[in-house]
Amino acid sequence: MQKKTTKPQTKSPVDWEAVRVLAIELGAREAARRLGIKESTVLSRAKRDKWKLLKRKGGATLKSANAITLQSKPGDVLIATHKELEERTKSGLAQATARAAEAAAEAEEPLPVGNTAQLRDLAASAARIFGWDKKKGPQTHINQLCITAEQLEQIRQLREG
Repeated sequence: MQKKTTKPQTKSPVDWEAVRVLAIELGAREAARRLGIKESTVLSRAKRDKWKLLKRKGGATLKSANAITLQSKPGDVLIATHKELEERTKSGLAQATARAAEAAAEAEEPLPVGNTAQLRDLAASAARIFGWDKKKGPQTHINQLCITAEQLEQIRQLREG
């Protein structure tokens, strides 16, 4: 009878350039945690290869740590981190847009004519954030100007000049 020998499992080689890119984005300790690599290994590699990393305050927030599960590839972690940032940005912009719309609705007087561009921009931002304009095709915007008969007469007099 022959003894079966099991070959020790070898870990896949680490793509250190990818780890470096992730460390630049998240910090060396956070990159190591998310990739399942010893922090000391990543830190010593960063020191040895003279990675230029930003100085960061202590670790990740609980929210960001829970948002991303352990990944095997640095690119996956980076994509997940950017997705989290996108969602936080979208949420913040949605809240700001809602507050601005509520303030405009509660105003005693309508917005002055000088602010209509801001109101249009606010509505356009909300449409992009909430996806209101996704189903519509290309759009043409028409700006109309309303003038009184008196203003029309003044314009005619200026032209005759």
